[in-house]
Amino acid sequence: GIDQVKVTAVFPHFINTGFCCWSYSLNCPSCFPLLEPEWVADQIITATREERNELVLPRVTPLLLIHLITMPPAVFRRFSKWMGSELMATFRQTREHKID
Repeated sequence: GIDQVKVTAVFPHFINTGFCCWSYSLNCPSCFPLLEPEWVADQIITATREERNELVLPRVTPLLLIHLITMPPAVFRRFSKWMGSELMATFRQTREHKID
């Protein structure tokens, strides 16, 4: 029955999959490292086996988010710019595909 269904929600940061290319540079790369797929897969398997409701990667993310959401908007924008929040500005598609 439905009581036997278990779900683990996964919230990863950027993963080094080759899906896209950008210049990944932050002023504090240890806060939000580019995650390796094998490590992420291991973490997901562990979380599933432990029947966790959610998995946030890297683990430091929730602590940082608590601080970020309590900042006044102007401070948040300044901090984000300092951290290097313009990641998508350097996004470059790595393979061509036709969109119908």
